[in-house]
Formats: sequence, structure tokens, C-alpha cells
Amino acid sequence: MKKRFYLMTLAFFAIAAMSAIVSCTPHNTGEDGDRVPLPSPEVSVREAGETSFSIVWSPVAGAESYNYSCDWTGYRTENTADTLLSFSGLVPDSTYRVRVSAVPASDAVMFKESPAEEVSVYLESNGSDPEPDPDPEGDMFTIEMYDDPSSMAVIYTITPEDPQMLFYRDCFTDVQWSEMGGNSEDVWANALQGYMDFFGSSWLNMVAETGFVESFFDYVYDEHTYILVAGIDSLGNRITSVVDTVFYSGPVPPSDITFDVEARDVGISSAVVWVYPSNDDTYSMLLVESVSLKDYSEADIEDLISISYGDYINDGHVYSGEMNMTYREGQLEPDTEYTVLVFGWNTALSTDVTTYSFRTEKASGSSDLTFEWEMEILGPTQIHVVVTPSDPASQYMVVPMPDYDYEEFGSDINAYVEYVTMGMITPYEYARMFAHTGTTDRVFNDWDDGIYPGSSYMFFAVGLDLDNESETVSFYEPQFYGEMVTTPTE
Repeated sequence: MKKRFYLMTLAFFAIAAMSAIVSCTPHNTGEDGDRVPLPSPEVSVREAGETSFSIVWSPVAGAESYNYSCDWTGYRTENTADTLLSFSGLVPDSTYRVRVSAVPASDAVMFKESPAEEVSVYLESNGSDPEPDPDPEGDMFTIEMYDDPSSMAVIYTITPEDPQMLFYRDCFTDVQWSEMGGNSEDVWANALQGYMDFFGSSWLNMVAETGFVESFFDYVYDEHTYILVAGIDSLGNRITSVVDTVFYSGPVPPSDITFDVEARDVGISSAVVWVYPSNDDTYSMLLVESVSLKDYSEADIEDLISISYGDYINDGHVYSGEMNMTYREGQLEPDTEYTVLVFGWNTALSTDVTTYSFRTEKASGSSDLTFEWEMEILGPTQIHVVVTPSDPASQYMVVPMPDYDYEEFGSDINAYVEYVTMGMITPYEYARMFAHTGTTDRVFNDWDDGIYPGSSYMFFAVGLDLDNESETVSFYEPQFYGEMVTTPTE
């Protein structure tokens, strides 16, 4: 370490001195393209053991020092004046790679650093096969678990047989287990590779562990949690078998709760849903468009709730006692049937699913709709717009049309809609996405609406009628704000 520090210090002062000279030296043009790369060092392995190896090369004419980098450090560049390098503390049955390049003097006029020469070394343990054996006899780890039902958590410990061994461990739910391979080796390998891809060269510091480990995981009822652990080398190769333990949380305690459900104040795009439970057991509810449940069996609905909405429900959407859910104006679609799903929930389904359906009212016709406008430019990417329709029960949409589109399409809204949808969705689907009733009061921005600095837009509002049975839409005459709205550049 002292030698390296001394060499680096000398190099620093040498470079500092040269920087004062080079600017006054006419022979150095400063153009790297005028210099020739030095020859690459001819690197060979001098000796290799189970956990160490050394490499050597002949001096390169014109080289003052040598840069080298190793794959197990993420190819971080180091520098040396020697022509011999030794490495130790490595893992048997592993492959290591080192790159070496020749570096000219800092004031060199004719030469630049050579291309790197790479050497690959396999450290073979005595009596082993050329390839690593990831499945030695016997488990190399002991896993113990302690269940705490009051907090729905498991504390677990991992004790390796070799406290110096690097290892990777993790926990996986049923869904993760299935998605990542469905067996210990594949799930463990796919998870580790995901971390390696995410953290890049720093993955070893972020993932690998040694010695005794204590950790925990939260669980829900009727779920398996898989704990996997295996030894690794510094390159991420598995060097032991995967030791696994499965924790099953047990079936959900059944509930005898039942529900009465009622929809009140159903309007064109609003409603209030009341739920009256028979006792104080916990439950949850969802509101979905009835068409989305078409051809669903009772088991399909239960799977939909558990798989697609389980995290959402457990994240603060569990209730007890009488409650109501208000869907304000504009939150629902006109002339659309909705289904309320209500069910007992104790981290998972604890009852059958109760269903209740209602339909919102039809919107008024929009053929004679007119609008009042308020417009405020808030910044380069934000425009605040308030549009008040003459009939709050009619459907319409507000669109910022870029100036170049306005020049091409003008008031031909049907052609414009076909242009922006590009055949990816139908005009009916497009209108369903953006149509609403009541007053529009929102800020149009770059992310949602394509509002950019120094750009001009012609805002228009257009009344429309949706026919949900035939899935068609009728657009009426668009009404423009009256003048282009231009955002500032800054």
C-alpha cells in the first residue's frame, strides 16, 4: 500500500509539472489522433493455486507504467510500474479475468495507451472437476423460523456452516415463486441475476452476505413464503446447493359476515354505495364495470380479487362496520352498468363474494351544447383551463390541438380523431377515455397532454353522444377557444 501511494504521489507531481510545460511545447499538438498506440503487453499466467494466481508480462518499449483491471472489481482501473501482479483470497472453481494495457510517459508525443490484453484464469480446487460443483453433499446452511401471529410476521435466521462463505438469500411469495421458475434453483438464480442487472458492478456489496443473518418477512393468510439461500463466489456463480424452507401461513379464519348493499343518488356519472355488514368482522369492496366480469365464474372473481387487487386491499382498504363510498360527478361513466363486489377480508378472502349491480343514467344529448372558457398560462408546460358547458348533464371533451394540426384539420374533428388514434383504438374508445360531464377545471401539462415550451395550441371543446350498445360515437361541431395559446420558452 505504501509503495502504491508513493508511486501515485510521484505521478501526481510529475503530471502537475508537465502541465506547466506542455502548453509552451510546440511539438505536442494535443491531438490524440496524431499519436500511435503502444503494443499491448503479452500477458501470461505465472502460477495459479486454489485461491490465488499471478500474471507476468515482458516490459513494453516506451511504456512508463501499466493499467490493469479485474472483472471481480467491476474492471476498476489500477496502475502499476511492475510487470508482475499477484492476486489472492479468491474462490476455488471460479474463472477470473484481468486486463492489462501499456501506458506511455505523460509527456509522450508519439505514443498513447495500448489496447488492453485480457487473460483468463480458472482456479481449480485440488481433486475437483474443471467445472464448479454447486451441489456438494449436505446442506451448508441452517434456516430457523419464529412465527409471530399477532403481527403477521416471521423472524428467520440463517446460519452458514462456513461463516466466511459469501451467500445470497431472499424470500419469495407464491406469485413470485411461480413467475420466476417454480423451483428453488431457477427462482434463486433468476432473482440474483435481477439484482446483478440492476446494481451493475456494485451488486456484490449490495447482495452478498457472510456469517449469521437474522431477518423477517410479513405474510398474509393462505400464502406460502419460500426462503432460499446458496453460497456464491465473487462472480455470482453458485457454489453450494440451494437450501430452501417454506412457510405456510395457514388457511384464512372463516367469517360468517354477510352484507346488504344499496346504491343511492345514482346520477349520470356519480353514485353513493352503502354497505351494511351483519357484524364487525373486517371486509372490503370493489366497484368494477359489469362488462369486465362477463363470463367470469365465482372462482374467477375470487382469483381476480386475490391476485389483481390483494395488495391494493391490504394497503388501507379494509373496513369494519357500516360504511358508504361516494363516487363524485365525473368518476363514473354515463349509461354504464357497475357491479359492487363485497367480501370478508382478513389479509385474504374470508367469505364468498356478494355482488350488487346498478346502472348510471344516460347523458343528455350534446348536439346544442355551448361552452364558456377561462384560460391561464401557468408556465412553459402548464395551461390552466376551466370550461363550463351549457348543460352539465351532457358529455364532451376538451382537447389542446397543436397549431400544425389545426392548420391541417381545422374543425374536421372526425378526421383529427382518426389521425391521433392511428387505428390503435376506435373513435368510440377514444371518446370513452376523455369524455366527461360537468365543468372541466384542470391543468393541461407536458406529461398528460403534450404541452411544451414555446409551443402554440388551439383549444377546442366538442359535444359528443356515446352509444354504449353499438359502441359508436357522434361528434358535433367543435367550439374553439378563439385564439392560439402560446406557452413561454422558459
